[in-house]
Order: sequence, then C-alpha cells, then structure tokens
Amino acid sequence: MPMSEVQYAVINQATTTAVVAAQAAGVKIRVVALLLVNTTAQSLTFKSGAGGTALTGAMALATNGVFVLPFSPRGHFETAAAALLELTQSGATQVSGALCWVAVS
Repeated sequence: MPMSEVQYAVINQATTTAVVAAQAAGVKIRVVALLLVNTTAQSLTFKSGAGGTALTGAMALATNGVFVLPFSPRGHFETAAAALLELTQSGATQVSGALCWVAVS
C-alpha cells in the first residue's frame, strides 16, 4: 500500500467536534503519532467521517491531562477511504496538540 510522507496538523479546538484532517477520494488517513493536552476533565474520541464510526473508545482525560501516541510507522488507527478524521469531545473546552499522519491509498 503506497503511503505519503508524514504530514502534520495542529490541534487547537474548543468545540465538541472538529475536523482534524481531511483527504481525497480513495485515500485513508493513518495516524502515526499524536499529542493532546486537555484543559478540563472530559472524554475524547476519534472518528472516521463526520459523526461517523469511532476509531477509538472514549478516552477520559483529567484536567491538564496529556495523551501521547508515540511514533509508529505502522500507525495506530486509520479512517475509511475518503473519510475525514474527526475529534469529538464531551465538553466544549480547550484541547490542543499535534497530529502526525500519512495518506494511504
């Protein structure tokens, strides 16, 4: 499966749902590394597509919690083809971080 070079996205949201990365038809987004910092206690979930299929369970983070997925060339999870990567949170408080991903065709 051909993959792109590693791409980077800033995560800076204070809404319950935000698009983290989007991709073209026939291409999947594979998360290879992630850093998240949460300002208040809440749960975070990554989904394939807007309001779509959960790629992770609800990950509970405490106030000022930090969540790290170290670099993995095989990836941690990926979207369906042509689906955006969405981050949903249980509250509308600040979540910041960085995402490293590759496009897989």
